[in-house]
Amino acid sequence: MFTLKSRLPNSLVGADPDVIIQAAKALSSDRSTTATLLGLLQSERRVETRQGLLYALCWHGDLGTWDVMVHILADPREAPQVRGQAAEGLSYLFMSVRTDSPEFDGAVHALREALNDPSPEVRYCAVNALGSTGHPPLIPVLQEMRGDRTPIPGWVGTVSEEASRAIEALEGLHRMRLKNGR
Repeated sequence: MFTLKSRLPNSLVGADPDVIIQAAKALSSDRSTTATLLGLLQSERRVETRQGLLYALCWHGDLGTWDVMVHILADPREAPQVRGQAAEGLSYLFMSVRTDSPEFDGAVHALREALNDPSPEVRYCAVNALGSTGHPPLIPVLQEMRGDRTPIPGWVGTVSEEASRAIEALEGLHRMRLKNGR
């Protein structure tokens, strides 16, 4: 098992992609590492490491990562897999954010922009995240994405198929939002 003090710096920011993945998975369940991971994210530039850091942060459920995720998603200098991971991170947090908040609006804006990204991976992840909003006004946007039949290399499915799943998820999450008053 990886421990923060002895293994994190060498494992998560090392050069071995398999070790980065193992470290990210181990740290994904340790919410006490959020601040450390955010600090590493500020200085680390390697794509695999940035993606691993974001992966671990996604599972912390910490709204303090919201702005970081939005910023990374919207930054065209970031690698597609890093931007896709940021979109995934937002998808896990949407149910904790009110739909009438500026945070919600900013994230939705960045995700809608990502729907035009040249990378099918980014589009796929953005579609998924929009489905996690539970916000019915986004259904037409997702319906439009049903026309994007681009497969994602190494993944199962297309952007179009994910858009169909996202619409179903959005509708179910909307019912939850109504029930919870969000």
